[in-house]
Amino acid sequence: MSEKRKSAPRVSVVIDNHNYGRFLPEAIDSVLAQDFPAREVEVVVADDGSTDDSREIIKGYGDRVKPVLLEHQGQAEAFNRGIAAASGEIVCLLDSDDVWLPGKLSAVAPLFDDPGVGVVQHWLDDVSRDLKPLGASHPDWPASYSLDDFLEARTHFTATSGLAFRRPALLAALPIPRELFYYLDDFLTVKTLFSFRGANIPKVLGLHRVHGNNWCSQGLSDPRKIAVDFKMREIFSASLKTWLAAAGRELSPGYLAREDLELLRRGVLYEALQARPVSAWSLWLKGFAAARGSSFGRFRLMSLLLAVLSPTLYLTAYSLYSGADSLKSLRLRLFPETNA
Repeated sequence: MSEKRKSAPRVSVVIDNHNYGRFLPEAIDSVLAQDFPAREVEVVVADDGSTDDSREIIKGYGDRVKPVLLEHQGQAEAFNRGIAAASGEIVCLLDSDDVWLPGKLSAVAPLFDDPGVGVVQHWLDDVSRDLKPLGASHPDWPASYSLDDFLEARTHFTATSGLAFRRPALLAALPIPRELFYYLDDFLTVKTLFSFRGANIPKVLGLHRVHGNNWCSQGLSDPRKIAVDFKMREIFSASLKTWLAAAGRELSPGYLAREDLELLRRGVLYEALQARPVSAWSLWLKGFAAARGSSFGRFRLMSLLLAVLSPTLYLTAYSLYSGADSLKSLRLRLFPETNA
């Protein structure tokens, strides 16, 4: 074994950054403060052409941070280059506006002792700009996910900062398409499931900032973001079709039905938010014939009637529903997801 290999860290943390100098130190510090031997952790910051003080901040950490400095090419390329520069057996991802909680690495790393595990995910809590809780609702995860779970629409994935990968699995998933920034976390996770299992930690080990400038913020209330979402879904779907063909696998009818329902929801909202109720109603009617046959489809159709009438009222109700486990439990009793 070479000396270089002996000295390689066990864990690499790849932080992507673009003009988030105001948040970046908290992200880096949350990694450096982990209860994990410092010699076993490598921090890679892939800076995507920042024009604020980000690069001065990175320089200030000296040899505690490995910089990957790029011209502005987008988040996907920042991760492509940052991951390529990582040398750890385990590669964790962290957005520069998020932070980890103590104990994250010590909880994640042991799960990779199982050679069948290629990706580990944990819960994230949404917080404000100053890290105040915004309320949280988390999926009821099994111990692990397989490719079959994804194909049958049984998976619920965390966001980027809650993901860790076995390095060979992650390298095999690259490159992330440069145009992709929604769903790049799902892109990496799903590709990994074609060769490995995913392990789930039902515990909050990180905080996801919602500060208005991130694209995931208010994604259903801004027609511009919905339009971009459609494009991102097309890019992701094109890659997924390639992976499925190579593996000789297919998406289940349940998966396809759920995807159609999500596209219906976004399409109705897109039209309603632009004050085109007739177009929103027309889309709803087209979806009615296909969706009414399933319990969850009927629930989605009922809720979308509210969006046709008033997208503001729908979004308010959706916000309340998303943050209330009791309402979700009631919905599951009244409209179970079987055959959805």
